[in-house]
Amino acid sequence: MSELTTKRNKYVREITPTWWKSWDFYRFYMVREATAIPTVWFCLVLLYGVFSLADNTFATDFVGFMQNPIVMILNIISLAAMLLHAFTLFTMTGEVMSNSTSLKAEVIKKALQIAFAVVSVIGLILAFI
Repeated sequence: MSELTTKRNKYVREITPTWWKSWDFYRFYMVREATAIPTVWFCLVLLYGVFSLADNTFATDFVGFMQNPIVMILNIISLAAMLLHAFTLFTMTGEVMSNSTSLKAEVIKKALQIAFAVVSVIGLILAFI
């Protein structure tokens, strides 16, 4: 069998490392994906708290660590990033689920936000009882 040869060069579209900066949709997508970084911080703090509980140093070491102003600022940033991630997730879930259910995307989004708020309030109540 003979092979077909061509003298044309294959088209290769040039992509720069900052291609995503030119579109608002992709800029927001990158910001949303960057919320993983503060989530790593939160997980490390949580892990440190678990280890402090195991070593019986929770009241001395961990509470003092959490009262550090830098740690408090990082935790607030982490909370804001997680809230952004959660609410954008609710929006996307509503759009995806509306195709497979008879519910409108806005109804699903609002239901998820209400469920999130209810679970958060119950969690806070249980934490302070």
